[in-house]
Amino acid sequence: MAPSRRHSTIYDVAARAGVSIGTVSKTLNHPSAVAEPTRRRVLDAVQALAFVPKEAAQARARRNCGRIGVFAPFTSYPSFAERLNGVLSALPGNRAEVVVFDVQSAAESSHVLETLPAMRSLDGVIVMSVPISLDVALRLQEGRLPAVFVDVSCPGFPAVATDDELGGRLAGDALLAAGKRRCAFLGHAQVQPAFESPSRRRLEGFQAALAAQGLALAPESVVLTGRSFDDAAAAATRILSGSHPPDGIFAHTDELAAAAHLAAQRLGLNVPEDLGIIGFDDSTLAEALELTTIRQPLRETGRWAFTTLTAMIADPSMVAPSVTLPVTLVRRRSV
Repeated sequence: MAPSRRHSTIYDVAARAGVSIGTVSKTLNHPSAVAEPTRRRVLDAVQALAFVPKEAAQARARRNCGRIGVFAPFTSYPSFAERLNGVLSALPGNRAEVVVFDVQSAAESSHVLETLPAMRSLDGVIVMSVPISLDVALRLQEGRLPAVFVDVSCPGFPAVATDDELGGRLAGDALLAAGKRRCAFLGHAQVQPAFESPSRRRLEGFQAALAAQGLALAPESVVLTGRSFDDAAAAATRILSGSHPPDGIFAHTDELAAAAHLAAQRLGLNVPEDLGIIGFDDSTLAEALELTTIRQPLRETGRWAFTTLTAMIADPSMVAPSVTLPVTLVRRRSV
């Protein structure tokens, strides 16, 4: 009888990577705490040796259903809760468990994602609006971990997005139709300049709509602010208090539109007579404040991501397409 194949151990990984077993454990469980060169050596060794942590192997043996991870900046953007609702709405009838990861940055997400193929703790991942490096993408592909992206593209993986540029054009057209000519854009400051964010695409569509009517946004009319509501309200107050205040604002999110609405009230401006405001998302906040907004199909993107990912898990040979979903203007009382 042929001898059984010996499974690689954490000691084998440590020896191959030239580190201690403590460093291997820290890399797999707390990747952000390990320097990148060391982390990559450990993960390369894990992959080369086909190492599976004992805990992960035992957990997999106990499970009789798949586990799917969802990565998103949930606490930074309330809209992602609605995308998650779309994922959860597709659960009935599927033998799957959803594990939620709240990530605050692309770096944080990348550190976790690149360890997942080694941990074997998930059957697939959904990554929402968090860009990853090509190195991490390659790690996912080599580890055969299916992944679907939402609101961000990644070469070699299917993605679902909404037509942000169209949303910007619809907002611009609506403000112009209401007679607004001194327009401004209120968005979030971008941490990664190279990343083609939804905010940037919405701004581009907004600028295109204005340009079609011979108008342009002055540099000072593109206002980028921090994540907090107070920061946004302060930024809106500054631009509305300037020597040439706008008579129309397109905001990257409904939360930013609400901040502009509050700033206008504090300055004694009437909405929409003195200032037209358009948000983006069609959230309950927009409905409560009667804000005109661009509705994007948040729940639909989550559901598409889940159903596509589960199909890829069931059929590893499947080549899933990427899709872009349309947006619509929802008219209320702020324009």
